[in-house]
Amino acid sequence: MKNEEFRVEKFETMASEYPKDRDIASLVEQFPEIHARIISWIRDAIRDRAWRRVDKFVLVAAAVKAEGLGDVLVEILCSDIEQVNREDYVCILGDLREVDAVDCLTNLAERTILTDGPSYWLIQKIIGSLGDIGTHDAREYLVAMTKEPWPKVLRWHAAVELQIEDELGFDEDEMLGWSE
Repeated sequence: MKNEEFRVEKFETMASEYPKDRDIASLVEQFPEIHARIISWIRDAIRDRAWRRVDKFVLVAAAVKAEGLGDVLVEILCSDIEQVNREDYVCILGDLREVDAVDCLTNLAERTILTDGPSYWLIQKIIGSLGDIGTHDAREYLVAMTKEPWPKVLRWHAAVELQIEDELGFDEDEMLGWSE
């Protein structure tokens, strides 16, 4: 067990905050077990409440397309852990086209609406990921977001994601603050 802990600590030291392709290739070369172990390392870091480690390992797991990452991210986002980089996790779920994340993402949007404004960065990422996932339920939720009571800026982002902003009468110049 000590050897495993040493490997994890060494891996964490070598993993950068935002790894590039060459960093990932080097990590895979030095830690061939990464594909099989990274998800359990993330779960261990969650258990230890080592949030910086969780963030670093999640980014590496996304880069190597580790099986089971979507499930872990859904668990984290559904548990209201705020110490992690939720925006990155939301984007990764969209990149993975994680169908099982739709309910989690829609619930996260509803839970954070009062605290994410006025720019709504997290919810903007949720909108993008729901568009990337593209299931019937995801698109249906985006359609619902184009209507009140959602704030106008989020209604516009949802409409843009669905490519119906003109149809709904949104003025892009006004939404981007370009109108006089």
